Amino acid sequence: MTFQKKVSLGPAKGWEGDFASTNVRVSFLGDPQSEEVTVVDGENQAGFTLKSAYYQAGVGGVRAGSFVWVDEATKTIMNTGEGSPAGFVGRELTGVPASYLEEASSQIPAGFMVTVYSKGEFLVNVPDDAITVQRGEVVRVTVEGKLTVSDDGIVTTYKYVTSAKVGELVAVSSWI
Repeated sequence: MTFQKKVSLGPAKGWEGDFASTNVRVSFLGDPQSEEVTVVDGENQAGFTLKSAYYQAGVGGVRAGSFVWVDEATKTIMNTGEGSPAGFVGRELTGVPASYLEEASSQIPAGFMVTVYSKGEFLVNVPDDAITVQRGEVVRVTVEGKLTVSDDGIVTTYKYVTSAKVGELVAVSSWI
């Protein structure tokens, strides 16, 4: 068990990847492959298309609180990719220690279900390469899904909700 290093007067704002609000969140729908299903209930017969509504973490797993891409070849979620990210992985049900005697982890192991949010409001750490971020500034990410303020970063549909400095948690939103 780790030793406590900090005492705060109030409750914590949250952790990286936490939901920043209770506003609407939009999940990225799962595997686009469909299967025709026929349901028979007595004399009533109905056909509908059934789609998987989830994705799995790809090789190496996925870090909660990061932007992710869909690997089209394997239909899995990855922390690396090209082009605009598919969405953001929130910090929910991620307490699965991946290493022996590990106390906590934000890593979702390969093969586990991942909920990707294409819209929502989340808490993130201000990027290390930033001194500050400004309210309304567009969130950019590297090809590894980490936040950056570099002009070389990939533009996302998210913006910073408040101004903050490096080392602080800040809310990002796709709604503003």
